[in-house]
Amino acid sequence: MTDIIKQLEKESRKLEPSAQERNKIRKKVIAYTENFLNEIYDRKAFIVSKQKGLGIYKSPISEKPIEIEKALKLVEKNVDTPNLNPASGGHLGYIPGGGIYISSLADYMVDVTNRFAGIFFANPGAVRMENMLLRWMCDLVKYPEPAGGNLASGGSVANLIAITTARDAKKLKSKNYHKAVVYLSKHTHHCIVKALRIAGLGDCVKRYIPLDEKFRMIPGEIEKAVKSDKKKGLLPWLVIGTAGTTDIGAIDPLIEIGKIASKNNLWYHIDAAYGGFFILSETGKKKLKGMNLSDSLVIDPHKGLFLPYGLGVVLIKNVKLLADSH
Repeated sequence: MTDIIKQLEKESRKLEPSAQERNKIRKKVIAYTENFLNEIYDRKAFIVSKQKGLGIYKSPISEKPIEIEKALKLVEKNVDTPNLNPASGGHLGYIPGGGIYISSLADYMVDVTNRFAGIFFANPGAVRMENMLLRWMCDLVKYPEPAGGNLASGGSVANLIAITTARDAKKLKSKNYHKAVVYLSKHTHHCIVKALRIAGLGDCVKRYIPLDEKFRMIPGEIEKAVKSDKKKGLLPWLVIGTAGTTDIGAIDPLIEIGKIASKNNLWYHIDAAYGGFFILSETGKKKLKGMNLSDSLVIDPHKGLFLPYGLGVVLIKNVKLLADSH
């Protein structure tokens, strides 16, 4: 057995490049990325491509290696050129933008050291760092001390985590899912309805609230719908506010919705994936008042903080409910 392990170790070491080989590859990659950044203001925000990256198939997954120069050319032609370039100075049509350069170096360090941050025992420092980030974001939205959350791959998964927590916190049972009512708007992000379906609530009643001239939910209409649903014997349980809709950046009346949720014992969730970090500006702080009234909130650092993809964050006012669900 020892001989077999030593032989396998010898084989596996072929995967580790020497310092000289690492240096050669790294120089090529850095030169490529520096060229990308130096030309960033001259690059188009969108390049119409007939091939749409089809050339990537010319280098199928294989046991035979290719040179770094060829690999970078493949990436340049088929990945970094066609269609949308969020890092372009002319990019305005989609919310996420180019990442901050320093963050790419942090990603590099994390990938090289490859430490596991899934549990405290494995890497207490990394877990403390995550918790510190979550606490900072809780403080930003004025969530109290028992609040906490989780880092996710993006807003879609973060919203799913929040909705699952809301389902369990309100003690919804599958026999009642068809009577459970969610209040949202036509401008609520589509991932919310998807999350409801994944959480088993595809058959719940989705009540789309009328919007005002600025595409914001009308609080009085929510109140009216809740009263009507209670009379019908339905179970109002969740209201979704949006702090910056994807289409036009509208902010629902967060304070008024919070009061209605509290009065009617609804779980109040805010999707602030797009607009949440505008709270760091004086103007945004005024417009986003009321986020602290929510029971859960989603915010995307890869949008408002310009961090590399993908990072969405879910914050739960009572973190014990998050732990109980997951």
